[in-house]
Amino acid sequence: MLNILNSIFLISGRHGAFTGVPPMVMAGFAVVSTALILLGIFLSQKRKAWLQHSQLTQGEIVEVSKRYDRSDRRGQHPIFFPVVSFIVNERQFKIEADKGMSILSKVGQKMQVRYNPENPYESALGERNIPGIKPSVFFVLGTGLLLASILLML
Repeated sequence: MLNILNSIFLISGRHGAFTGVPPMVMAGFAVVSTALILLGIFLSQKRKAWLQHSQLTQGEIVEVSKRYDRSDRRGQHPIFFPVVSFIVNERQFKIEADKGMSILSKVGQKMQVRYNPENPYESALGERNIPGIKPSVFFVLGTGLLLASILLML
């Protein structure tokens, strides 16, 4: 058995003691994590400005699409996505919910829509919803990467 281990070590080459992660890798982690956090701050400010600039209107559910989760093989638990129609400057716009609901919404039911007055296609269902990626994703990724790089340096 000892001969087998010696053969493996001989084949794999000479190995010294582990000296840790190279400083350049840690610097790269720090740069990427800082960039992710700064991107999260930028997106957060952009979302806040969009929320202040946007307007609310009343929309009406005109149809409801039904979909099934891939894990729902029997089709017993549908997810409903309402399509809401709203009017801005005598033009009609439609938006479909980006998150499904487990209960069926009724056609004709009223729903709040928040939209950009300069581009009503940029809209979201609900009073506090904002279209786009949530900045918390970048905060979590950046903070996690920064903590990992700090822990690896110790």
